[in-house]
Amino acid sequence: MYKKVTMNKNDILRRLRFALNYNDAQMLAVFALADQPIKREQLLQWYLRDDQPGFFEMLDLELAIFLNGLIIQLRGSKDGPMPEPESELTHNLILRKLKIALNLQTEEMLAIWELANYKLSKHE
Repeated sequence: MYKKVTMNKNDILRRLRFALNYNDAQMLAVFALADQPIKREQLLQWYLRDDQPGFFEMLDLELAIFLNGLIIQLRGSKDGPMPEPESELTHNLILRKLKIALNLQTEEMLAIWELANYKLSKHE
């Protein structure tokens, strides 16, 4: 049996920052690519843990904007209008956006999960 892992959007943003080895300027650039520039002060508030003074909880919409910017940065922009960021995110939608941004195939995603000792079937 697997332990259910819950993560808030701030955790996801912090973990992506470290996994991608991005500095603040690179993070701000990702938001700007999605036509939603933010200030560094706001970014720093999102980096804080929820028990730290100055913490500000990130909204689903804001994480969706970051993920859309990441897709544009790593894969290029599509012709036509900029995709609208989702106001509500699910774990599946977050994973789908990361899969697109990182250009991963299903088998590669499964291999990543396996490296983390988390077994999933192709269907899951």
